[in-house]
Amino acid sequence: MYAILQQSGHQYRVSPGDRLVVDRLAAEVGSVVALEPVVLVASDDGTQVGTPVVDGVRVAAVVVSHRRGAKIRVFKFKPKKHYRRTHGHRSSLTELRVEAVLAAGEPLPKPKAAEKKKAAPAAEAPAAEKPVRSRSRAKAPAAEAPATEAAEAPEAWGTGEAPEATTDAATEAAADTVAEAPAPKKRAPRTRAKKDAPDPDDTAADSGDSES
Repeated sequence: MYAILQQSGHQYRVSPGDRLVVDRLAAEVGSVVALEPVVLVASDDGTQVGTPVVDGVRVAAVVVSHRRGAKIRVFKFKPKKHYRRTHGHRSSLTELRVEAVLAAGEPLPKPKAAEKKKAAPAAEAPAAEKPVRSRSRAKAPAAEAPATEAAEAPEAWGTGEAPEATTDAATEAAADTVAEAPAPKKRAPRTRAKKDAPDPDDTAADSGDSES
């Protein structure tokens, strides 16, 4: 048994159990839709041809999924006019599964419970809360300075006298080491002897001969 139906300007030859892809239908996944008009019905009893359609005959189909077709490129060109246009297109489609060819007055079959469960989206598990991280790094708390003996002696606060400054043993040792270190020696600037400069001994000898 088969039927020829019209849908969105196309004709399809369908039988129970076939799958076909048509233009997007406003129906939920898992629901049952009726496709009409039907222009021809062929069965064991004979063939019924519509004039132009068969009255009351419908095709029951289940919506399997909604998807989109392949992308095509459309290019327009006009010579000698500097006209170039390119754009793409993707059709919105619906995939159907044919259940039965219904006679006049026959009701639509009810969708199966298993198909409804598949169509219903799974409940999303609550996502675990993630700690919020700020972009600025938190600064580590500054190390507390060691308390001095003056801070630990409250009896000297009311006297008006300034507490004596105390230093650690490590600080005193470092100060002694710096004091004992010898100062670096400065290098005398290197001078370049002139080639034409006269020798001072020869000059002195010449002066003595002239005096005598």
